[in-house]
Amino acid sequence: MARPLVTIISPTYNQERFVAACAESALAQTYTEWEQIFVDDGSSDGTRDVLARFRDPRIRVVVLPHAGVGALDRTYNAALAVARGSLIAILEGDDCWAADKLAVQVPSFEDASTFLSWGRAELIDERGALVGEAARLATGSMCTRIPADVAFRRLTRSNFLTPTVTVMVRRTALERSGGFRQSGSSLLVDLPTWLWATATQDGHVAFLNHPLGRYRVHGAQTSQRRRAQMTREHFAIVQAVVSELDTSALARVQWDERARRSAESRARLAEGEVALETGEFRAARAAFLRALGAAPNPGDRALSAVGVLSSILRRNLVRSAFSARARLQRVLRGRPPVTG
Repeated sequence: MARPLVTIISPTYNQERFVAACAESALAQTYTEWEQIFVDDGSSDGTRDVLARFRDPRIRVVVLPHAGVGALDRTYNAALAVARGSLIAILEGDDCWAADKLAVQVPSFEDASTFLSWGRAELIDERGALVGEAARLATGSMCTRIPADVAFRRLTRSNFLTPTVTVMVRRTALERSGGFRQSGSSLLVDLPTWLWATATQDGHVAFLNHPLGRYRVHGAQTSQRRRAQMTREHFAIVQAVVSELDTSALARVQWDERARRSAESRARLAEGEVALETGEFRAARAAFLRALGAAPNPGDRALSAVGVLSSILRRNLVRSAFSARARLQRVLRGRPPVTG
């Protein structure tokens, strides 16, 4: 049986310091059936000069006029339009992969019901040194599958598929949901796209308990500069996607008023936490009070109340409360909750 071709989509903008490591990590893959499409958003530095040094025919470059993060859907869809693979993997131009990434991940799609998978991501600095690990599923299993409707509702509360450096998705799933989407966001293409994908098809997403990608944390990074804005956008994205879904999709994911309130409550809790970390205590209190008003269950109401107290004491007690609740849920339910 022929091994599936993987298309690696690599958006870039002014990343001449990092794109070589990105391409080299693709070339180092032990699984060799891949193509890498760099989509350059009108870089003004030497990004394209660096990429021109790579002579492997599997690496291609698409150059677009600069449009910025507000047109990320255009960037990603430009690569999807010329992609030849049946599996689509995301590898942004400043990130890189472990050498066994594709070899470990491609077999997860042998289960026909799996349309998306992701794994553990390490955090690296500008020099490539390991500085930590991104949030992940707390599980001892090598592979944990989550039904699409459950994944959708969890994504409305927290984007557990971030960072996207480990995500791989079936091309048919993307095409069925309209390609890469930027519904409700000026900064993000990943969360809207995964919400659309999980809302419009049956099946599962699969978490692989293995380090697959390396996400670079550096000062120039959009996600670092605009974390607060991205956090605020989360619920706006959820509202935009829900407003555009048809009734059959909403029924598939069991979207109701309780689910909406849960999504809003978690979004306001996240906003409040960011405000606490930046010392904006009045804004934090307002966000936690909104979370308290939306919270559909005692657990979220308790977290909201802890947030209000945190804003008064000017000390972040929410994070430890989240951790304690997650540990309790794991014991009571006998299964690991999504973190992140």
